[in-house]
Amino acid sequence: MKKLLIASAAIVGLASSTFALNANAASGSEPVAPSAAQIQQMQDRESVLLDSHLAGMKAGLKLNEEQAKNWPALETAIRETAKGRWDRTRAALDRITNAERPSPIERMTIMADHLEKSAADLRKVIDASTPLYASLNDAQKTDFGPLMRQFKPSGQH
Repeated sequence: MKKLLIASAAIVGLASSTFALNANAASGSEPVAPSAAQIQQMQDRESVLLDSHLAGMKAGLKLNEEQAKNWPALETAIRETAKGRWDRTRAALDRITNAERPSPIERMTIMADHLEKSAADLRKVIDASTPLYASLNDAQKTDFGPLMRQFKPSGQH
């Protein structure tokens, strides 16, 4: 439980830094591209948060030996999903850095591609989650949903 509280506090910190970055864009001023060092810091923080979320979820589920055999597939799917999301974020930051202003058509294309990739990532997580979820007892299944919500990116609609 303590790990979950620490992870939650870390999420709030990450969300606030993301909010600050997005606030410039929403204010009508030109978005300020983060430096390479800031991008690396953001990526490092996200990696630490992901590690803590995964550890917290695994500890929270209290998997037995048989159930633990299904854990690596889920962890891999979640890590791949996070990497894909980060790659899309990095591409957006690169566009800002290069001062590229996509046309409305390009912007819609980027959004459609993002949605397609997000849907494919979600399918991977679902497919990897199914065997683990099927092996859980009722109490673990009750905890599974709230623990999985940790992996929903904050601030995205």
